[in-house]
Amino acid sequence: MHKSNHMALLFLAGGICLSLTLGPSSSGAPASHTGAPGESTCAKSGCHDDKAINTGTAKVKIDPGTTGPYAPGKTYTLSVSITDAGSKRFGFQLTALDSLNAKAGKIKISDAESTQMLHNTFMLQDREYATYTFGGTGADSPGKKTWKLQWKAPASGTGPVTLYAAFVSANDDETDKGDHVYLHSIKLEELK
Repeated sequence: MHKSNHMALLFLAGGICLSLTLGPSSSGAPASHTGAPGESTCAKSGCHDDKAINTGTAKVKIDPGTTGPYAPGKTYTLSVSITDAGSKRFGFQLTALDSLNAKAGKIKISDAESTQMLHNTFMLQDREYATYTFGGTGADSPGKKTWKLQWKAPASGTGPVTLYAAFVSANDDETDKGDHVYLHSIKLEELK
Protein backbone atom coordinates (compact mmCIF):
# COMPACT_ATOMS: atom_id res chain seq x y z
CA MET A 1 0.00 0.00 0.00
CA HIS A 2 1.13 3.52 -0.65
CA LYS A 3 2.02 5.84 2.22
CA SER A 4 -0.99 8.10 1.37
CA ASN A 5 -3.37 5.11 1.64
CA HIS A 6 -1.93 4.23 5.06
CA MET A 7 -2.45 7.82 6.23
CA ALA A 8 -6.02 7.86 4.94
CA LEU A 9 -6.80 4.62 6.80
CA LEU A 10 -5.21 6.00 9.96
CA PHE A 11 -7.32 9.18 9.81
CA LEU A 12 -10.47 7.16 9.11
CA ALA A 13 -9.82 4.82 12.05
CA GLY A 14 -9.06 7.79 14.29
CA GLY A 15 -12.26 9.51 13.27
CA ILE A 16 -14.33 6.43 14.03
CA CYS A 17 -12.70 6.01 17.44
CA LEU A 18 -13.23 9.67 18.26
CA SER A 19 -16.90 9.55 17.27
CA LEU A 20 -17.43 6.51 19.49
CA THR A 21 -15.75 8.08 22.53
CA LEU A 22 -17.62 11.36 22.36
CA GLY A 23 -20.90 9.59 23.08
CA PRO A 24 -24.30 10.32 21.62
CA SER A 25 -25.41 13.79 20.76
CA SER A 26 -28.72 14.90 19.44
CA SER A 27 -29.06 17.01 16.37
CA GLY A 28 -32.80 16.60 15.84
CA ALA A 29 -35.41 13.90 15.81
CA PRO A 30 -35.73 11.83 12.63
CA ALA A 31 -38.59 13.00 10.39
CA SER A 32 -42.06 11.52 10.95
CA HIS A 33 -41.85 11.05 14.74
CA THR A 34 -44.64 13.34 15.99
CA GLY A 35 -47.18 10.60 16.66
CA ALA A 36 -49.45 12.07 13.95
CA PRO A 37 -51.53 9.58 11.93
CA GLY A 38 -49.23 7.14 10.12
CA GLU A 39 -46.17 8.12 12.17
CA SER A 40 -44.11 6.62 14.94
CA THR A 41 -42.62 8.34 17.98
CA CYS A 42 -39.17 8.37 19.54
CA ALA A 43 -40.60 6.16 22.28
CA LYS A 44 -41.50 3.42 19.79
CA SER A 45 -38.70 3.54 17.24
CA GLY A 46 -35.68 2.44 19.24
CA CYS A 47 -34.62 5.59 21.04
CA HIS A 48 -36.03 7.08 24.26
CA ASP A 49 -37.98 3.81 24.42
CA ASP A 50 -37.75 2.64 28.04
CA LYS A 51 -40.63 4.75 29.43
CA ALA A 52 -44.29 4.81 28.41
CA ILE A 53 -45.49 7.90 26.51
CA ASN A 54 -46.92 10.77 28.59
CA THR A 55 -45.94 9.19 31.93
CA GLY A 56 -43.45 11.73 33.27
CA THR A 57 -44.03 14.98 35.13
CA ALA A 58 -43.54 17.45 32.26
CA LYS A 59 -46.12 19.90 30.99
CA VAL A 60 -46.13 20.46 27.23
CA LYS A 61 -47.82 23.16 25.18
CA ILE A 62 -48.35 24.27 21.61
CA ASP A 63 -49.35 27.94 21.45
CA PRO A 64 -50.62 28.58 17.89
CA GLY A 65 -50.40 32.36 18.15
CA THR A 66 -54.18 32.75 17.92
CA THR A 67 -56.97 32.34 20.44
CA GLY A 68 -59.55 31.49 17.81
CA PRO A 69 -59.78 30.11 14.29
CA TYR A 70 -56.86 30.63 11.91
CA ALA A 71 -57.15 33.12 9.05
CA PRO A 72 -56.20 31.51 5.71
CA GLY A 73 -52.84 32.73 4.40
CA LYS A 74 -51.92 34.57 7.61
CA THR A 75 -48.54 33.92 9.26
CA TYR A 76 -48.54 33.07 12.96
CA THR A 77 -45.75 32.78 15.50
CA LEU A 78 -46.01 29.34 17.12
CA SER A 79 -44.50 28.60 20.52
CA VAL A 80 -43.73 25.00 21.38
CA SER A 81 -42.76 24.52 25.02
CA ILE A 82 -42.01 21.94 27.68
CA THR A 83 -41.56 22.36 31.43
CA ASP A 84 -40.05 19.63 33.62
CA ALA A 85 -38.31 20.72 36.83
CA GLY A 86 -35.69 17.96 36.84
CA SER A 87 -34.57 18.17 33.22
CA LYS A 88 -31.74 20.07 31.55
CA ARG A 89 -32.20 18.92 27.92
CA PHE A 90 -35.28 18.92 25.76
CA GLY A 91 -36.39 18.14 22.22
CA PHE A 92 -39.46 18.40 20.04
CA GLN A 93 -40.83 17.76 16.56
CA LEU A 94 -43.93 19.39 15.06
CA THR A 95 -46.00 19.03 11.90
CA ALA A 96 -49.24 20.66 10.67
CA LEU A 97 -51.82 18.46 8.91
CA ASP A 98 -55.26 18.98 7.41
CA SER A 99 -58.23 16.64 7.92
CA LEU A 100 -56.87 14.32 5.17
CA ASN A 101 -53.52 14.11 7.03
CA ALA A 102 -51.69 16.11 4.34
CA LYS A 103 -49.37 19.04 4.98
CA ALA A 104 -51.31 22.16 5.96
CA GLY A 105 -49.68 25.52 5.48
CA LYS A 106 -45.96 26.19 5.65
CA ILE A 107 -43.71 26.01 8.71
CA LYS A 108 -40.75 28.40 8.69
CA ILE A 109 -37.74 28.53 10.96
CA SER A 110 -37.20 31.80 12.81
CA ASP A 111 -34.23 30.67 14.94
CA ALA A 112 -31.75 28.50 13.00
CA GLU A 113 -29.55 28.09 16.10
CA SER A 114 -32.31 26.15 17.89
CA THR A 115 -34.59 24.75 15.18
CA GLN A 116 -34.43 23.18 11.73
CA MET A 117 -36.73 21.76 9.07
CA LEU A 118 -36.84 18.10 8.00
CA HIS A 119 -38.57 16.13 5.27
CA ASN A 120 -38.92 12.38 5.13
CA THR A 121 -37.36 10.87 2.02
CA PHE A 122 -38.88 7.40 2.47
CA MET A 123 -42.52 7.83 3.51
CA LEU A 124 -44.96 10.66 4.16
CA GLN A 125 -42.89 12.78 1.79
CA ASP A 126 -45.57 15.46 1.50
CA ARG A 127 -45.20 16.42 5.18
CA GLU A 128 -42.73 18.87 6.70
CA TYR A 129 -41.31 18.79 10.21
CA ALA A 130 -39.80 21.38 12.50
CA THR A 131 -37.43 19.98 15.10
CA TYR A 132 -34.60 21.08 17.36
CA THR A 133 -30.88 21.37 16.67
CA PHE A 134 -28.25 20.32 19.19
CA GLY A 135 -27.93 24.00 20.13
CA GLY A 136 -31.66 24.05 20.83
CA THR A 137 -31.70 21.26 23.44
CA GLY A 138 -30.54 23.22 26.50
CA ALA A 139 -33.04 24.74 28.92
CA ASP A 140 -33.90 28.45 28.56
CA SER A 141 -34.31 28.61 32.32
CA PRO A 142 -34.18 25.79 34.89
CA GLY A 143 -36.53 23.03 33.74
CA LYS A 144 -38.05 24.93 30.81
CA LYS A 145 -37.57 25.18 27.04
CA THR A 146 -39.52 27.10 24.39
CA TRP A 147 -38.95 27.05 20.64
CA LYS A 148 -40.49 29.66 18.29
CA LEU A 149 -41.54 28.97 14.71
CA GLN A 150 -43.50 30.70 11.99
CA TRP A 151 -46.53 28.98 10.46
CA LYS A 152 -48.24 30.34 7.37
CA ALA A 153 -51.82 29.10 7.46
CA PRO A 154 -53.08 27.24 4.38
CA ALA A 155 -55.36 28.65 1.69
CA SER A 156 -59.06 29.22 2.17
CA GLY A 157 -61.18 26.07 2.07
CA THR A 158 -58.60 23.81 3.76
CA GLY A 159 -60.75 23.36 6.84
CA PRO A 160 -59.48 22.25 10.26
CA VAL A 161 -55.73 21.93 10.82
CA THR A 162 -54.13 19.86 13.57
CA LEU A 163 -50.69 20.68 14.95
CA TYR A 164 -49.05 17.46 16.17
CA ALA A 165 -45.96 17.54 18.37
CA ALA A 166 -43.76 15.08 20.21
CA PHE A 167 -41.50 16.25 23.03
CA VAL A 168 -38.58 14.71 24.90
CA SER A 169 -37.56 15.58 28.44
CA ALA A 170 -34.03 14.17 28.72
CA ASN A 171 -31.94 13.33 31.77
CA ASP A 172 -28.74 14.51 30.01
CA ASP A 173 -26.77 11.32 30.74
CA GLU A 174 -25.50 11.06 27.13
CA THR A 175 -27.75 8.08 26.40
CA ASP A 176 -31.29 7.81 25.07
CA LYS A 177 -32.44 5.86 28.16
CA GLY A 178 -34.29 7.24 31.16
CA ASP A 179 -35.90 10.03 29.14
CA HIS A 180 -39.61 10.79 28.81
CA VAL A 181 -41.57 11.26 25.56
CA TYR A 182 -44.78 13.27 25.40
CA LEU A 183 -47.33 13.69 22.62
CA HIS A 184 -49.63 16.66 22.24
CA SER A 185 -51.87 18.06 19.52
CA ILE A 186 -54.22 20.96 19.02
CA LYS A 187 -56.91 21.45 16.39
CA LEU A 188 -57.44 24.82 14.76
CA GLU A 189 -60.63 25.62 12.89
CA GLU A 190 -60.58 27.78 9.78
CA LEU A 191 -62.00 31.30 10.07
CA LYS A 192 -65.19 31.49 8.00
